[in-house]
Amino acid sequence: MILYADLDAFFASVEQALNPALRGKPVVVAGDPRERRGVVSAASYAARKFGVHSAQGVWKAKEICPHCVFVQPHMRVYEAFSDIFYSILGEYSDKMEGVSVDEAYIELPSSSESDKSPEHIGREIKNKIRKSLQINATIGISISKTVAKIAAEQVKPDGLIVIPPGGEEKYVFPLPISKFPGIGKRSEEEFNKMNIFTIGDLLTYPRREILSSFGLNGIKWITSIYYSQINKNQPQKSISKSKTLSKDTRNLDILYSLLYYLTQKVVLKLQKATIYTTKISVTVRAADFSERKGYRKISPTNLASDIYPIAKEIFKQIPKRWVRLISVCACELTKMPSLFQDYRKISLEKKILEIRNRYGFDSIIPLINLNQGH
Repeated sequence: MILYADLDAFFASVEQALNPALRGKPVVVAGDPRERRGVVSAASYAARKFGVHSAQGVWKAKEICPHCVFVQPHMRVYEAFSDIFYSILGEYSDKMEGVSVDEAYIELPSSSESDKSPEHIGREIKNKIRKSLQINATIGISISKTVAKIAAEQVKPDGLIVIPPGGEEKYVFPLPISKFPGIGKRSEEEFNKMNIFTIGDLLTYPRREILSSFGLNGIKWITSIYYSQINKNQPQKSISKSKTLSKDTRNLDILYSLLYYLTQKVVLKLQKATIYTTKISVTVRAADFSERKGYRKISPTNLASDIYPIAKEIFKQIPKRWVRLISVCACELTKMPSLFQDYRKISLEKKILEIRNRYGFDSIIPLINLNQGH
């Protein structure tokens, strides 16, 4: 069995744990709402009720929820909370797959290895997280990672659900197609045109037509309901960051801001791991799941000042319709930096990283992020 754990509204929940006076209030972790360049990093469930969500412009969040409490991010604190979260999961399994700072899968011991049921283990983990971090977690358990995640999403926040082996189809078949990971409103409309309204409709749709419409990845995507196991200790070949938009858009200001945000997140991971990329790729997905990709080989680097202009040029060359998802990937990683490094750039970005670690991502926005389309 696989256990999927997700810390509810992580950044916002940490801020509420640090300041109990914020509990129950619409908390938004973001930059200064008086600045129009920042983006929302996280929103509490109370704020989400008003339509506030991550990667949204901070000015928009302020517009739709003027009484929200805006809090500057504290990234080092979030990382410390995340470390404790992962250490708790590590007490129950050495087979773990991290998804992000607040999401992970673990493979639970078999019944012959443990006298505790999956549900019992799930409750223990939830209680330890609540006691140690003063925040809630939602847990889904199934033989499949995909089903565990789908199930967890249905019982958020602070939920726990176990789908017994053999019960995957019975559980997911009646759910709306929008509950399948990665499917938004516009994609749902496209599926509806194919008479696919539920996950069950999708799973019983002719495989040949799925292959024709979405390729082999479409088949793998669907069969993940039945088989999707832990990827443990895989050598790191790439670092990527993607974002599925809540609403498809052709607004270039939004798209370039998101591209910048994703690139910076990738760069942050490269720098923290002290590794370098020799290939940058950008993927743009439309509402019908069609994808356009571009890439470029580069000298080894982990500097945003090198990587973002390249990602931007790749993005410009990709034909764009209504965009549903953008992904930025640093590929072909190496431990060896370029022989021709610009130490002034390295020094500058080290200072930027120090500022962001202390005051949050939005504390410093280079001018390169202004007038993106020009």
